[in-house]
Amino acid sequence: MLSSSLENAQRALNQQARQRALTAVLGASPASSLPLLASDAGSAPIRYRSQGRTLLISSEARLRALSSLMLALPATHSLSLSLLISEQDNSALVSLDERHITTSEALPSHASTREALSLSGHLGHFTLLSGGVNLARALLSTGARQVETFDLIADLGHQPLNQAELPPPGYLRAEDTVLGELDRLASDASLVESGDQIANLIHWATEFAGLVGSFDKPNYVNVNLDICAHSSAGSIGCTRCLSSCSADAIFSAAGRRNAHIEIDPYLCHGAASCVSACPTGALSFTQPPLEQRLEQIQRLLERYQDAGGTQPILRYRLESASDRHSPLAPEDQERCLDIALDEISATGHDEWLAALALGATQVIVELPRTLPAGQHQQLEQEQRLCNALLESMQLATDTQGSPRLVLITESAVPASPMTLVSPLCLALAPGADREEDGQPGLPIARDWLLGQPDARPGKRERLNRVLDHLATLAAADLAQTAIEVPAGAPFGAIQVESDGCTLCQACVAVCPTSALSANRTSPALSFTEGDCVQCGLCEQSCPESVITLTPGFSAQPEVRREPRLLKQDTPFPCISCGTPFGSTATITAMQTKLASHAYFQGDGALRLKMCSDCRVKDIWHEMARNPDAQLKV
Repeated sequence: MLSSSLENAQRALNQQARQRALTAVLGASPASSLPLLASDAGSAPIRYRSQGRTLLISSEARLRALSSLMLALPATHSLSLSLLISEQDNSALVSLDERHITTSEALPSHASTREALSLSGHLGHFTLLSGGVNLARALLSTGARQVETFDLIADLGHQPLNQAELPPPGYLRAEDTVLGELDRLASDASLVESGDQIANLIHWATEFAGLVGSFDKPNYVNVNLDICAHSSAGSIGCTRCLSSCSADAIFSAAGRRNAHIEIDPYLCHGAASCVSACPTGALSFTQPPLEQRLEQIQRLLERYQDAGGTQPILRYRLESASDRHSPLAPEDQERCLDIALDEISATGHDEWLAALALGATQVIVELPRTLPAGQHQQLEQEQRLCNALLESMQLATDTQGSPRLVLITESAVPASPMTLVSPLCLALAPGADREEDGQPGLPIARDWLLGQPDARPGKRERLNRVLDHLATLAAADLAQTAIEVPAGAPFGAIQVESDGCTLCQACVAVCPTSALSANRTSPALSFTEGDCVQCGLCEQSCPESVITLTPGFSAQPEVRREPRLLKQDTPFPCISCGTPFGSTATITAMQTKLASHAYFQGDGALRLKMCSDCRVKDIWHEMARNPDAQLKV
């Protein structure tokens, strides 16, 4: 009885502490985030303009039925309809109600196989080619009025022209329920009058009416090419953002020397899975920046513990999510400090680890039931990586075996209460002061993770700080060797065949994170594992092909953080002036490779042992002594 009373008292205290933390940090009414298409976004930089030029794509029976419905609906009168017959369905055409043909026969139409079609663009600016012919120009242009693009696309075919999980704004695909009602309408035009049996179809069709006008949205993702690991010296390295984008909005653009990452802001939905996948922080989300969210997490946990709450859960969920449909039991929700996101894929392993290091007992990511498969896969990959890093420090579960990171899907039926997980630490930050009454960890040392406002650490350095702190919480000695990580993880080392390395420093020149470094005073190559993102640029750029990537994670901070000498050589002095200008291995390799070159025969071979200044002087002296010598080369 006494135990039950204590539990109820702590539950009430947790609930009160949660409310105080959320109110103190987020306010009584947290501001809503910007939607994908916001007509009141004001001066947002990305603007769509749509006049309602709508192209319907499907079989003829479906097109005739849909167009006659849209012509009859008052909400869609403003749309200018065109038809593209891309599939043959003779049985449906035979049973087609003739009233649909009469209603739609005046609409411009074209027939083409899907293999001949090529679609690109976005709301207000779709270009569709059929065998190289611009269909908008062919169907909509009249006299001097030239129309090059469609504004809206309704694709009702079995094989969509756009295969992206998140199609561009203005491109609408129909669900099976809508298609079923459309097929019933095709054979019975009288259903338009009642509308009862085609309610889903009518609702879907009227969506187009809301996409006429001007719409603004923010530019969701920023790109910092200075720290991007995608390309260098003509080699392609990291491509994690390209494979993570569900909207196909990211592409590799060829440059004069190097390719670079570009994001089409008109296709971007702001899912931010690319930001989570980027290991260097070259991609950053603007709504809001991650640093702002981490500061919010830190303050939430601080206020919760201040108010007497215990075993706090940090829960990531959609802004639109409701506790009524949460899969968590009421007892667990009382301990949840919520981080509301526009897109659930905007978070990842680095943020979850930071939350645990800041004092969260568990991290729960609540997945919506309608989450696209690509984003679901991305989050599961982030979960595997996070668990692997925690497992290397024996922190993935508590002493009872309960996981610290949980991905859970929305459900109308709450689950049973979860087992209480013991916290990793009471202190919210390393180096925190102690209060006079002896309670540990408050007030917190605010700058340990995010630094000062004018000196914020980059994404990788911030993650390294979190991993360093978690390593101090490990209950057992950390492994001496690197542990295995999931494929594609941005953690690992490199192996260099010392005998073949000439210390040319080509790998140092292309390394985007300074994981590889040269010695300023003597020829040497050093490697810092904590900075390596396994982009592979060093491996591809090595002229001797002696570098190999070795994925893995070393839990010991001193192994990851301390530069490790890979090779060192003696400086080679210029035979003319005595100034060291390279390594002995480099000069030896040059002599071997150029031994048969006509320019480096006889006394010319000595120039390979000269510094650049002395080499030029020797060439000019030779030309002065023997002007005709240069004609023999």
